[in-house]
Amino acid sequence: MRVVFWISVAVADYDNAGYPVAVAIVSRWRRPTTRDDRYRPTVSLVIAAYNEETVLRQKLDNSLALDYPRDCLQIIVASDGSDDRTNAIAREHAAAGVVLHAIPQRGGKTCALNLTVPRASGEVLVFSDANTMYRPDAIWRLVRHFVDPTVGAVTGDVRLVGSAEQYAPSEGLYYRYERWLQRLESRLESVIGADGAMYALRRRAYAPVPASVIVDDFVISMNVALAGYRVIYDPEAVAIERGTLSSAEEYRRKVRIVAGGLQALMGRQGVPSFTQPLLLWCYVSHKLLRWLMPLLLIAAFASSAALAHDVAFYAGAFAAQVALYAAAVLRWGGVAGFRSGSAGAVPYYFCLVNGAALAGLWRALRRTQSVTWRRAARGDVA
Repeated sequence: MRVVFWISVAVADYDNAGYPVAVAIVSRWRRPTTRDDRYRPTVSLVIAAYNEETVLRQKLDNSLALDYPRDCLQIIVASDGSDDRTNAIAREHAAAGVVLHAIPQRGGKTCALNLTVPRASGEVLVFSDANTMYRPDAIWRLVRHFVDPTVGAVTGDVRLVGSAEQYAPSEGLYYRYERWLQRLESRLESVIGADGAMYALRRRAYAPVPASVIVDDFVISMNVALAGYRVIYDPEAVAIERGTLSSAEEYRRKVRIVAGGLQALMGRQGVPSFTQPLLLWCYVSHKLLRWLMPLLLIAAFASSAALAHDVAFYAGAFAAQVALYAAAVLRWGGVAGFRSGSAGAVPYYFCLVNGAALAGLWRALRRTQSVTWRRAARGDVA
């Protein structure tokens, strides 16, 4: 039990703190990439949409207002079997140059991208979600990095606003941590996974992935890295997206991401080999260990509980874990003092994320996660 406790705690601490410190140290000796703010290649902005009638008009107006030469920007709506007014709204913008690729039968986002990319004419592909609003300068900030021949993809900073109050404070903290880690990985070698709401890649670096792949953004960007390019993060390329409006929606979203990541691993999609040791190290540390974190937490809890009656240290460790999970339950239950503000928010989001990871692991092992996505309830971005 002592061995189980210390191994689980050591691996968890390494994943959350040791790995970022190690990346920060090693990346100091890596060569930075170059960029040119004047570079304007032709771009195809591909907007994936499924029943997005509530936000698509706003998204297309946002896209048409981007600070990028219109003769260099192609806008395509990839409508994956939408049966609301999504297609009609896209056609309303045809005179402005918006292209609709209406896919009759819904096959999932990966399938929609595979079918739409051949219609794209740009040297650079930019993939976006329909509910993600770009700042006017976002496109040229993404593409300016492609003057460096070593860069194959660039992901931006998608900022969430208006998330459910129950977990919003800790969600913001989590995303700041993620962006900091992406900066470090970008400086070292490659970001491990792009943000599907906002990332660009060289057209020739795009490789279609199997339609069964759930996390298309992760696998597509990892395949770019596997091809020998760098995938970097630019914090100055900014977009705004409404967060999910309930914990249940956020939970389902994270279950899907983890299940998709593990299914990709089991299918050997986007997985680095030993011939790319830095990339493999980052993949295992940033993604694989995080997907397996619930198992480490269960091991630490069970082993400390078994040892608590013998040694005061393990009794304290067990009590600390009980307090953390109790605070999460109190936040979830809306108990006075935990209902709002920051009290209990971090434990609550911590448990939400890891609970979703455990459910995602179970779905991945059973292969029950659907490739089609369910549109999360979100508000419009003002």
